[in-house]
Amino acid sequence: MPPKNKKQKEIVQDERFQAIVLTDSFETRFMPLTSIKPRCLLPLANVPLIEYTLEFLAKAGVNEVFLMCSSHADQISDYIDKSKWSSKNSPFKVTSIMSLESRSVGDSMRDLDNRGLITGDFLLVSGDVVTNIDFAKAMSVHKTKRSLDKDHIVTMVLTPASPLHRTRSYADPATFILDTKTNRCLYYQNIPPVDGKKTGISIDPELLEDLEDEMLIRNDLIDCHVDICSPHVPQIFQENFDYQYLRSDFVKGVLTSDLLKKTIYAYIIESDEYAARVESWATYDAISQDILARWCYPLVPDSNLLDSQSFKYEFNHIYKEDKVVLAQSCKIGTCTSIGAETNVGEGSSIKKSVIGRNCVIGENVRITNSYIWDNVTIGDNIVIDHAIVASNAKIGTGAKINAGAVIGFNVEIGENKVIAYNTRIVEMPIEKDGDDFNNSSSFESSDDEDDQDGEFKEDQDVERVVPSFEVKDIDLVGEDGIGFLYNSENEFDDDSDSEYGGSSNQYSGMIYQMKSLNLSDDSIASATNYNRAKKHARHTSKSRRLSSTSVVSTDFEGAYSEEEEDDFEKEAVATVERAMEHNHDIDTALLELNTLRMSINVTYHEVRMATTQALLTRVVHFISTGTLDVKEAVNKIFRAWGALYKRQVFEPEEEVDLLQILQNKCLLLDPSYNSKILFFAINILYDEEVVDEDNIYIWWDSAASSATQELESVRELTGKWIEWLKDAEEESDEDSD
Repeated sequence: MPPKNKKQKEIVQDERFQAIVLTDSFETRFMPLTSIKPRCLLPLANVPLIEYTLEFLAKAGVNEVFLMCSSHADQISDYIDKSKWSSKNSPFKVTSIMSLESRSVGDSMRDLDNRGLITGDFLLVSGDVVTNIDFAKAMSVHKTKRSLDKDHIVTMVLTPASPLHRTRSYADPATFILDTKTNRCLYYQNIPPVDGKKTGISIDPELLEDLEDEMLIRNDLIDCHVDICSPHVPQIFQENFDYQYLRSDFVKGVLTSDLLKKTIYAYIIESDEYAARVESWATYDAISQDILARWCYPLVPDSNLLDSQSFKYEFNHIYKEDKVVLAQSCKIGTCTSIGAETNVGEGSSIKKSVIGRNCVIGENVRITNSYIWDNVTIGDNIVIDHAIVASNAKIGTGAKINAGAVIGFNVEIGENKVIAYNTRIVEMPIEKDGDDFNNSSSFESSDDEDDQDGEFKEDQDVERVVPSFEVKDIDLVGEDGIGFLYNSENEFDDDSDSEYGGSSNQYSGMIYQMKSLNLSDDSIASATNYNRAKKHARHTSKSRRLSSTSVVSTDFEGAYSEEEEDDFEKEAVATVERAMEHNHDIDTALLELNTLRMSINVTYHEVRMATTQALLTRVVHFISTGTLDVKEAVNKIFRAWGALYKRQVFEPEEEVDLLQILQNKCLLLDPSYNSKILFFAINILYDEEVVDEDNIYIWWDSAASSATQELESVRELTGKWIEWLKDAEEESDEDSD
């Protein structure tokens, strides 16, 4: 009897399914906010990020979870201790492992191996994953591969998506070479997801000797760092101390090793499932909008993942908690979530935004595509566009927060202050500690510096919040404000410090203005490499041409050259033409255009020029081939793609400039139909609210006195329409009187 009981006990232990959660991404892309709070506890649609990961693990059938905590470990541990995951009803046992010395995934895995916690195959996942996949299918594939291939050690869960999909991070240019029959991963390499001039894959032919069928090169897969691993994985990290990254070190090392002889497979999820990772401001915005639009059901606000929440779903993807007070004249637009105890004043409008709890929003406030966290106070007559306002911040009356701005915790913006594009503001200055990576004492304070994110650095300058007795930045936040400008010293014109070393200057949604905020400011593992790259950038920033996938140089001086302008126009026109030809979505086309704009540092005027040229070229193609008549061709193209201008026109004078560009481009077209194209195009831009009526009049009058005969001809039809428009306005005014 005793031996039988012992055998039963061993079987139960072996059947435990464990999960390892890496709570630290080892990057600083979310600085300066992660100097205060770890990334996994930042709110996403009013829910801490770690909750989405833990919900996934609960659904996956995990019964033991280890949280590997390094940065802000005490905050993570305290949060878990007070959460539902530590209660008796929790579907799994959760343990926080204080891995304070870890500076990379490799360090965490070696620490895990030293502790001897792994008992069998386990799930390795990042603490910033949002997914609703049916994990049982992935696990079944893993077990099947394990039974057929004794050398199989990892199954990577990957999501099919276009290289420019908005939930894909562009610091993650992952390219996998797979056996088409078995999905065995033959090779891994990081190459940019956008077509570049000097990219390619070099693979040793010996790696293809065991190829069962044809191979397929895939750079259309989102890698969420969800892996089913065998117990050999931590051991391999232990045996190869130079392995820091999960993909470019471990996966690539295993696949190319003559000694290990281990295999790795890919499991590609189905198209109706959702998986993405919040690893940049761009993906933060994209995944937030996907949650609001219910693409990752049941991970939606009205599922109330936190016990204290009370969200209810309303029409047009609007979510509200209990005790939300909305003034009668305020307007709540589509894809908006508002937390409990929040008040919204008269005449205010909110759309495509997330508002936290206990917020006070004044009168005549306009919030668009923005994320307002808990306990924020916003005065009257304020505009917040594509920005983030962290908890306990205050925005003074009449202020304007422009796109890409990040207002840190407890920051106060004075009255009538305008926060420029891409500005990051912190409550207290963040200073550098000169201690290097090997000096662990600099990392062990209770404040636990920031969510340090790089994996391949040997030395590291640590950024930390320190008390300051300096005078506050009055020019930035005003005399009645509190805050300092945050400038990372590590934003330079070279490859980003991401795992893949690739460029990541591509953005979507909220971050289309956010230049370097999608980059890692710092990686923990190699200040030496960083300093070398920065020195190189200083010597080459003026002479080197930037490709469409290059990181923007913060040291760029002077305007772009004529050659660069010509290159931009060619590439931008080709980008829009390709989007129309392949029927890409608007967001993808906008993403590519803005990437080009920022890489060559041209103005929006050049973007409007290129966009107009591409649209008119397509219109002329339909007309000249007899496919469509003039009206049908203009309607087809400008109705579908005129929305591109909404991300290129922000001020009245820019609307006038757009109309002037359209007029000048039409002037070069065939006189038999150019006046019709101009007339129909401006009608559509007016109907779609791209250009305002008053600005049409300004444009029209500006050239009326100096119009040539050719110009008068191209403006003829439009002139009659404008006369009608003015008459209709006068009649409306008379009726009103």
